[in-house]
Amino acid sequence: MTDGPQLVAWLESQQILISICLSLVLAIFIWRVDLLLDRYTAVSDETIEDIRGFRGVATATLLVVSLVWISNRPTPAWLADLIQSVRGPAILAGVVGFLPRFVVNNSGALLITVLGGWWAWNMRTRGDRVIERFVEERYDETIAPIVENVWDVSIFAAFVLLILDQWGISIATLVAPAGIIGIIVGFSARKTVANFFGSLSLYADDTYSRGDFIELESGISGTVRDISVRSTVLQTLDGDLVTIPNSELNEGKITNKSSPRSYRRIRSEIGVSYEADPERVRDVLHDAAAPISQQHDPQVHLRSFGDSALVFEVFVWIDEPEDRLPVENELNMAIYRALESAGIEIPYPQQEVTVDGAVPTDES
Repeated sequence: MTDGPQLVAWLESQQILISICLSLVLAIFIWRVDLLLDRYTAVSDETIEDIRGFRGVATATLLVVSLVWISNRPTPAWLADLIQSVRGPAILAGVVGFLPRFVVNNSGALLITVLGGWWAWNMRTRGDRVIERFVEERYDETIAPIVENVWDVSIFAAFVLLILDQWGISIATLVAPAGIIGIIVGFSARKTVANFFGSLSLYADDTYSRGDFIELESGISGTVRDISVRSTVLQTLDGDLVTIPNSELNEGKITNKSSPRSYRRIRSEIGVSYEADPERVRDVLHDAAAPISQQHDPQVHLRSFGDSALVFEVFVWIDEPEDRLPVENELNMAIYRALESAGIEIPYPQQEVTVDGAVPTDES
């Protein structure tokens, strides 16, 4: 029976074989973990598809790490004989002689640069998809572009720091030039930075979201169709798409006609003859507006006494701000038809001119 020291010695002599076996097991797991998750868990199909996207880069990383680890271990006799039998040293010498000296001298840094770039690209593209899906499901779709940009910048910064460390470049020597470059870039991109922080402020204040109908201080109004880090796109009632920088929206006055989700009031003003009965006029106007008001019963008020008419106001309520113009037209047409059917006159300004005395004539 093998005692403890002999077992330890045997394991040390078989480190490379054990590492190869473990690498094969891990490689099989990498290429089959998606099937296990699909069969035994409730993970969504989108998540499984994202995991499959990392199989290639994960396998390459495992291979590189395993080769680096094996190269630093003592070579056992069986592996040395195998390498000699396939003329391994001669092949390696031929490859080294073929490659440029720069590549040979910096093989480790070059390998990590390529592998790190591959990892960074996959982490960025796959991460953006996961973030967009996760944020839209649990929070708000308007914040997804912001989180994606923060994620992309973080991945890029980590990759740059890794590469600088591998190539022996001190970060301290880049602080001063980076500061100057940062000032120049910040000055030239100040509008972009202002738009970015403007989007953060708009989201923090919950000013509006996609689908809301808003009115701006400049007079532009429309439905919010898209919100990005830089700008917001409105679709006006004419169907035009207007792109407005978020910095301008953050600094201006915004009237949200859709938030909170409630009804909107429409007002119409009409004048009737002084000979009409005000009580009857109110009933006629109420009955005309009742089928149009989408939320509450319409309201009718005698507003004022005009020069030639009694002025009434009619109020109805609608669900969507985009319905204002067609509902206004429908309401005014209904009021006109109702007053005409009831025989109530809609007066218009008149002026009477009276001439006293006879008109002089020329006598011959």
